Order: sequence, then C-alpha cells, then structure tokens
Amino acid sequence: MTHRPVHPPRALRMATAAVLLLAAAGVQAMTVSYQCTGRRLLTAELNPRKGQLHFEGHDWTVLRVPDKNMARYVSKKDDIEVVTKDRAMTFTHGSETLQCLLYSDALPGDAPRTLPTN
Repeated sequence: MTHRPVHPPRALRMATAAVLLLAAAGVQAMTVSYQCTGRRLLTAELNPRKGQLHFEGHDWTVLRVPDKNMARYVSKKDDIEVVTKDRAMTFTHGSETLQCLLYSDALPGDAPRTLPTN
C-alpha cells in the first residue's frame, strides 16, 4: 500500500498565505514628512527595524536601536541620530540638530492657509 502525502485543503492554504501577507504588510514603512527648523522639509520612511531619510538631496539608511520611551534610529557611518516621539522628531547630523514636527495636510493646523481676498 502506498501512502499519499497529506495536503491541507486549499482554503486553509489560502488563509495561511493571507495571514503571512498581512503580517508582512504590517512592517512596511509609511512615508511621512516633517517640517524642521528653518522650514526645511525632511521625508522619512520608518518601520520598526530601520528607516530611510531624505533631506536636502541626501538619502540615508538608519537602524532602530532599543529605547523604551521613544523611537530612536541611528547611522554611525553617516553620523545621524533620529528620535521620534508623537508628532515631534529630533534630527541630528554631525554637529547640526534640528527640531521637526510631523507635517500633513490632513492634520489641523498643518493645512496651507489661504489668504483672504479683497
């Protein structure tokens, strides 16, 4: 008598694949913009492990380091430290430190203001 391998039903395989896809989607980075000191725009794609920063024509990769109170990312090679908490970010590159706030048209106070017409 030959034994056939047991294959889980198709619905179970598809459900397992869907769960894996959702789990993978959870670690995808979302692109957000911060307005820093001097009206300088910084764009960040941060996830729980690493991130990408785009600032004034430069792109950097940063890795998250453990910190219980805030999200902290560093790149020792590029001398960068990023600390985020709520809507605020502190961006340090070399000797320059910038205070930044999350910028979004969807958040109150961030939307562009229209000038009154005469």
